Amino acid sequence: MSKLNNKWVILCTAAIGLTYSAGYAVTNTDASNASVKGYSQTSIQQNNQKTYSNSTQSGNSNSSSSTSQSNYKNGTYTGQGECKFGAVAVKVTIKQGKINAVEITDCTTSYPESAIEGLPQEVVDRQGTDVDNVSGATFSTETFKTAVMNALEKAKG
Repeated sequence: MSKLNNKWVILCTAAIGLTYSAGYAVTNTDASNASVKGYSQTSIQQNNQKTYSNSTQSGNSNSSSSTSQSNYKNGTYTGQGECKFGAVAVKVTIKQGKINAVEITDCTTSYPESAIEGLPQEVVDRQGTDVDNVSGATFSTETFKTAVMNALEKAKG
């Protein structure tokens, strides 16, 4: 019986590891998509909710946001965005025609809510959805922006 060369053992081990990793990535994404519609993490995420509000109405009226408008109706509006990695739901509060507060009410994306937790304050500061992309959580950022745009559509006067 001949002994295998160490290079072959390392090569085979690496090939098996890559195959396993690729399979895990594909099946993990599919598992996340299955829970998108049901929002199975709702109760967990509600314990981690954070609200961001505009305490100084000194206005960023020079914002170049695509959704920055001052003709919103006062009230609280909800919106939702979905992507292949999950969903984000938000609550947007309008006071005096301006975005006063944004809250992530549900986040079932593959990345944790903490990856995008700074975005609500950016929406308030910039008075629109022209927020910075979060590196490594691009789909979560886009899903958040879609949710806010959905809520702002309802708030249009």
